[in-house]
Amino acid sequence: MGKTIQPGDTVRYLSAVGGGTVTRVDGRMAYVDDNGFETPVLVSDLVVVMPAGHQKEAMAANLMFDQSVRDVQEKRRKEKEVPAAGAEPAPEEPVVETVHGDLLTLVLAFEPSQTRDLSKASFNAVLVNDSNYFLSFSFARRGNDDREWTQVFTGTVAPNELMDLAQYSHETLQQIERVSLQAFAYKKDKGYEMKPVVNITRRLDLTKFHKLHCFRPGVYFDNPVLELPLLKDDVEPRRTITDTDRREDAALKLAEKYKVTGGPERKPGKKKNPEANPTALLPLIEVDLHIAELTDTTAGMSNSDMLGMQLDAVRSTMKKHARRTGQKIVFIHGKGDGVLRRAVLDLLKKEYPKAGTQDASFREYGFGATLVTVH
Repeated sequence: MGKTIQPGDTVRYLSAVGGGTVTRVDGRMAYVDDNGFETPVLVSDLVVVMPAGHQKEAMAANLMFDQSVRDVQEKRRKEKEVPAAGAEPAPEEPVVETVHGDLLTLVLAFEPSQTRDLSKASFNAVLVNDSNYFLSFSFARRGNDDREWTQVFTGTVAPNELMDLAQYSHETLQQIERVSLQAFAYKKDKGYEMKPVVNITRRLDLTKFHKLHCFRPGVYFDNPVLELPLLKDDVEPRRTITDTDRREDAALKLAEKYKVTGGPERKPGKKKNPEANPTALLPLIEVDLHIAELTDTTAGMSNSDMLGMQLDAVRSTMKKHARRTGQKIVFIHGKGDGVLRRAVLDLLKKEYPKAGTQDASFREYGFGATLVTVH
């Protein structure tokens, strides 16, 4: 028996990312409203996420977009009968595990209510559990002027699920200048590898909530969201130095750790330039060369203009740190077709021939970054 697709069904594509609402069905072909464009798709290439006439329950966990998991869960949902009043609840279905899910990957995402005018949008905070583990967790927040943390949400998110945590407006975003996730992972009714207790804090760059280019579709969302990686394959991702506060935090920690006493007093009013000390310690510097991170709009820019802007970012970073012998800089250029990577390497070879270059950590960046060591 073939699939039954009806107008009004919310569907996702089997062989591509995306989906939408079915507007009409003509034989084996369904027409899908995908962000305002009517796209013809074979019925056999669609899976129903939400049947016509149904609405998503508020604050409900959403299945992640691992296709094999989603298909099995969708089949179970359709076959599940509503229990009669007073009947015992049906036993829990066994967890459908993914190949990569024995390593914890956690993401905090902010989903805007609309993208046409971000200044009027609210933002839904969503926890992504991309693993085969149940996660019992507590999510907390702290504002700019707060001295203590405030608990926002506690609960358990099942394997391979998304869970809504809270909603924020622009007026309440200051409450989440810092966020914290504490959790422990386990499996039910089977043996599992013990994972370390999760205890992660992050500072949010609240200016990004005003910038449309910071919201993008990704692995877990077809609609634009702002994603904050918390864990990647059991490892806490290296945080990019992107704002003054982060640089100040790192500098203060290093100053405290390597504090020297008994030296000559510095004359008042004379500030030392940190760039003048080639032996001073600095954290790894990351520079994201994706054009959306360098400019708010690319309107009127040609491919050549955008490449020139990206290379200018490389050139200015290298110039700034040219005297920092041993300084390590990661330029994130993405994999793509390799044009930007080759251009970056050519620039470094020509203008900074003494600098060491190599592929950055595959575990952290895949094939999409180059590590430079200043010499």
